Amino acid sequence: MQALYGLLAMSLVALLSLTAMQAMRGTDNRIMVNEMATQATGVGVDVLEAIGQLPFDSKTDTTKVFTFPTVTLPEQLTSAADFGGAADFASSEDIDDFDGLTFTRTLDGFAYTVSVEGSYVVETSPSQYSGSQTYAKAVRLLITNPHIFFGDPSNPLTIEMRRVFTYQRATSV
Repeated sequence: MQALYGLLAMSLVALLSLTAMQAMRGTDNRIMVNEMATQATGVGVDVLEAIGQLPFDSKTDTTKVFTFPTVTLPEQLTSAADFGGAADFASSEDIDDFDGLTFTRTLDGFAYTVSVEGSYVVETSPSQYSGSQTYAKAVRLLITNPHIFFGDPSNPLTIEMRRVFTYQRATSV
């Protein structure tokens, strides 16, 4: 009978040990996913900062020699139908060139895929997309890493980031 009690006690200890290890493993996985999400967010911030360094629109680019922006109406800006067209990140000349672009950024040995969408938004309500030109453009990033997923590889970690860029124009009173 004592052997049976001893076997039962050992089984109970083994079960508790396995449960504790499984809980620790789950905690470790959550910590790793949180670290990767933080790193992906860092990649997104870097990309948005680089995009923000470019001119608002090709028609407002003051970096070209003998060019002075003459945009006085939003209708003079690039139409949304003409967004995109950049072959890669380096060849983009203004904010809307990034629309439809997908590229890879590597940070600490982990490759992140970044997909970019650009659109005009309503200036007074930046969460609302506009069907026509405005002085505000939204850039939306989807950042993924196929090696970090939830459950199975068909559910990868995806971070969505969005920033609104506005055209600073001078007005007279």
